[in-house]
Amino acid sequence: MPESAGWQFAVEIHPPDWSFPAGKTWVGGWIYAGRERLVTDLRAWVDGRPFLGLHGLPKPDLDAKLLGRPGPPYAGFVLLLKPHRGASLLRLEARDPAGNWTEFFRQPITVAADAAPCPAPPPLADRLVALMPPLLRRRTQQPHAPWAALADEIVSAELAERLDSLPVPPFFGALEEPRSTTGWLRYGRMSVTGWLTHRTAKIRRITALADAVQESPLLLGLLRPDIADIFTDLPGKEHSQFSGHVDLPANQSAPALLKVFAELDNGEKHLAFARRFTPCVIAGADTPLPTLSRVTFAKALWALRASARRHGLPTWDGAKLMAAAKEAWSAYRAEAPAPVRPHRPVAVTASAPADNSPLRVLVATHNLNFEGAPWFIFELARYLGRQSGISVCVISPQEGPMRRVFEEAGMPVEVVDLTKAFAAASPAELSAALNLTVGASSLATAQSPGREQARSHNAINWNETDLVVANTMVSFWAVQLARAAQKPALLYVHESTAVRRFFAPILPPALFPLVEEAFRAATRVVFTADSSRTVFEYLNDRGNFRLLPSWVDVARIDAFAAAHDQAALRRKHGLDPEAVLLVNIGSICERKGQHIYLRAAELLREELRHTYPGKKIQWFMVGARPGLYLDSLKQEAELHGLDNVVFLPETGEIHDFYRLADIFVCTSFEESFPRVLLESAAFRLPIVSTNVNGIAEMLAPDEAWLVPPGDRYQLAEAVKSALAAHFAGDTTRADRARAAVVRRFHEANSLPLHLALAREAARLG
Repeated sequence: MPESAGWQFAVEIHPPDWSFPAGKTWVGGWIYAGRERLVTDLRAWVDGRPFLGLHGLPKPDLDAKLLGRPGPPYAGFVLLLKPHRGASLLRLEARDPAGNWTEFFRQPITVAADAAPCPAPPPLADRLVALMPPLLRRRTQQPHAPWAALADEIVSAELAERLDSLPVPPFFGALEEPRSTTGWLRYGRMSVTGWLTHRTAKIRRITALADAVQESPLLLGLLRPDIADIFTDLPGKEHSQFSGHVDLPANQSAPALLKVFAELDNGEKHLAFARRFTPCVIAGADTPLPTLSRVTFAKALWALRASARRHGLPTWDGAKLMAAAKEAWSAYRAEAPAPVRPHRPVAVTASAPADNSPLRVLVATHNLNFEGAPWFIFELARYLGRQSGISVCVISPQEGPMRRVFEEAGMPVEVVDLTKAFAAASPAELSAALNLTVGASSLATAQSPGREQARSHNAINWNETDLVVANTMVSFWAVQLARAAQKPALLYVHESTAVRRFFAPILPPALFPLVEEAFRAATRVVFTADSSRTVFEYLNDRGNFRLLPSWVDVARIDAFAAAHDQAALRRKHGLDPEAVLLVNIGSICERKGQHIYLRAAELLREELRHTYPGKKIQWFMVGARPGLYLDSLKQEAELHGLDNVVFLPETGEIHDFYRLADIFVCTSFEESFPRVLLESAAFRLPIVSTNVNGIAEMLAPDEAWLVPPGDRYQLAEAVKSALAAHFAGDTTRADRARAAVVRRFHEANSLPLHLALAREAARLG
C-alpha cells in the first residue's frame, strides 16, 4: 500500500512487467485521499499523451474499511490505455477539489514493437476557438495564477482521450440526457434520463454521481412503451425509463464525469453508464468572461500558443492561426462584459417642495403571481396612489391572484395577451404584435389628437397616461410602447443576469438588442441593489441609471406580530405547535435552490436526531406551484425518506409563515434584493442565506449566517449553527439584522425617494 502526497493507493491491474502489447490495455486499482480530502478526477500520462480514466468506482469491502462505512466516496478506478510505439513512462495523477493535479504514481514501461506510432496532435488553429473561452473563464476564477499554468490545464484537458462506458449484457439500455459531450446545467443541476433493464435480474435502484460524494437516486420504473418495438423479448422493457438530476459543484473539472449505477435485487452494484461531458451553464451562477480587453485576449492567445508547443501541437500555419484568432476574438467580444464607464452617482432626494400636480401612472408588471416582484410593485403603486393628484392602473400579460390584491386597493387591472409578441422572430414583428394587442389604435390617437379615440378592449389609452412604470426587465415591451407613444418610463430591474443569458430560453436572439434598447430608452432605470446595476452598466450610455433603497413596512409587520400568536397560527395551518420550524419562503423553482435545501435536510437528518433527541425539527417550503421541479423535489424527499419536509402552496397570507417560523432559510442562486430577507429580519427571525448579488448589501456576516450558493455542506453547517443559537436562546444575529433593516430600509425613508424619482421622470417626459 504505497503512499504519495498522503494518499493511499494500489495499482492492481496492469500488464505483466509493465510491458504493454499493441492495442488497448486496462489499468486499474484504487486510491484513497483520506477523510479530509477527495479525489475528483484521475488521469494517466503515457509520455506526453493524457488519458482520462473512470474514477470513483465502488469497491465495497475496501470502501467500508477505509471510510468506516459504505461509500461514496468510492475508491476504485480504471483506465483504458493505448500506449504508442516507443513510449517509456506511465504517470498517474489525481485531482483534488481545488483543481490541483498531483502525481501519485510513475512507472517505466515498454511497448510492443508492432504498436501504433504516436498519433499526430491536431494543430492549434483547429482547437483555438474551443480553447479560448475556458481559459478566459479560468483566468476569472484564478486571477493571480500564471497564464502558462492555466493554459496547460486547458490544453491537456482538451487533448485527453476520454473513456465512456455503456451497458454490458445482460444489461441493456441507453443514456439519453446528457445527450453527448455537453451537460446543460440549471442552477447547479443536470438532468439525467434514459432507460435500463436487465435480462435475468430485477433492478432495485438506479443512482447517478457527478461529483465525489453526492450520489443521487433516480426515479426508476417509468413507462417506456417504445422499447417494446425494438427489444421484443427483453424483460421489464415497458417500465425501463429512469429520470432525475445530479448536482455539480461549482469548481467541477471539465470534462466532468457522470456515472450511473444499477443496484440489483441481490445487492450487487454495477456501473451501467459513464459519460464524459463539458458542463455548460444555461441558468444559475457561472464564471463570467473577463471584461472585454485586447490585452487580456492577447495574453491568453500567447499562453495557448506556448502551451500548444509544450504539448507538441503544430503552430506553424500562421494564416490559419490568425483566422482562428479573429474568430475567437469575435466570440469573446460578443459575450464578454463591456468595460464599465462609471457615471457620477446622481442623488435622488425627497426634499423638493410638495408636488400635487395630476399624474396618471400605468404600471406594467410581468405577472400577477404571489411573488416578490409583483408584491414590490404593488406596494410602490399603492404608495403612489395614496399621494394627492396621482392615480394608478395596472397592466399585465398574465393573470394571477395579485389581480384581486391590486383591485381591492383601488387600482384597476387589465390583462393583455402578448403571446404573439413574445413569439416574434424579429423586432419588426414584435413591434407589430405589441401595437396590434395593446397599442395600435391608441397610438394613432395619441399622435393625432383630432381623431376620435377608438380604444379596443386591450389597448392602452395613452391620452390618460403620463408615466409608465415597467416592473422587471421582462416588461421591456412596456418601455418600447411608452417610447412609441412619447411617454416617460421608469424601468425597475430586479434581475441580476445579463440580458442575453436571461432571455436565451424565452426569446430569439434577434430580439435581444430590443431588450437592451429598453435600458437606454427608459427615462430612468431603477435598481435596488448595486450588484445588479453593475451587471447592466454597459447599457448606461445616457447616465439614466439610478440606485434607490428598497423598503420594508415595519409598522405593519410589528402590528401583525403583536396581533397574532405563533401557536395559534400554527394551528390555523395544521402545523405542530411544538416543532422547530425552518421555513423557506419563495416560489418553488430552480433559481430559488430548494433542491439544496433538501440536500441539507438529508445531510443533517441523523445528526440532528442525535444532537436534539426528542425535538421535532421540520423543514418547510412555502411557494409550491405545480410543475416538474416540484414533482422532482417531492420524489427526492420520498426517495430519501425525508418525512420532516413539508411543501405548502403559494399564498397571500405570507406574513403568517414569517410569524410561525423559528428560522428562515434562503437558498437562492440569484437574487437582486429579496424582500423575503427584509421581512424576515423585520420579524426578528434568525436568517440563513446564500450570499448572492444584493444580499451582501442587505445583511452582514454578523447579522445572518451567509453561505455560497449551491453548497449543501456549508448550508448544513449554517443551519446547525442557527439551530444551536435557537436552542440556546441567542438572538444576537436576529437583533442585529432587525436593527440594520429598520435603520436602512424603513419605508418612511425609502418610498418618498421613489415618489420623487417618479415625479422627476414625469417632468422630463
